[in-house]
Amino acid sequence: MKKAIEEGKVHIYTGSGKGKTTASLGLGLRAAAAGLRVCVFQFLKKRGTTAEGRLAHPRFRVVCFNEAHPMFSGDSEKLKKDILCDIKKAKRALKSGRYDVVILDEIINCVSGKFVPERVVLALVRSRPKRVELVLTGRGATKRLIACADYVSRINKIKHPFDKGLLARRGIEF
Repeated sequence: MKKAIEEGKVHIYTGSGKGKTTASLGLGLRAAAAGLRVCVFQFLKKRGTTAEGRLAHPRFRVVCFNEAHPMFSGDSEKLKKDILCDIKKAKRALKSGRYDVVILDEIINCVSGKFVPERVVLALVRSRPKRVELVLTGRGATKRLIACADYVSRINKIKHPFDKGLLARRGIEF
């Protein structure tokens, strides 16, 4: 029988390096294996483009909002509206009592990219039920986001094959 989280914490994985999403998913898989219920919300990623979006497990749910970054779609105003709508969906799930761990993948990029005001994400973090573990990922975490977190890990790039022209590989980078 699973033991519920008595007091959840807030985690941030930020920085320029590869591994923020991977670290958050690792935490989520560990939690699911321990009997906790996990929901991952993926922002700024097109549905069907991530391998983890195809995971099927009763305690590990992945929701991809099908948002295309403006560098791919060119429509930042539509993206801003979509993200605000999708944050409301994530907030409902966060408060629903159905999940012990909620991961907001790339939500920090939504703030640093100016697609959503920082105050919206701060309000979402502050609305977290005390028993829910909340994980935020993305580049450029602000001082205010960092201040409201219990764990903060900065993942910095030292070297990456992309620097030599190698494209992202399915199952490794996405």
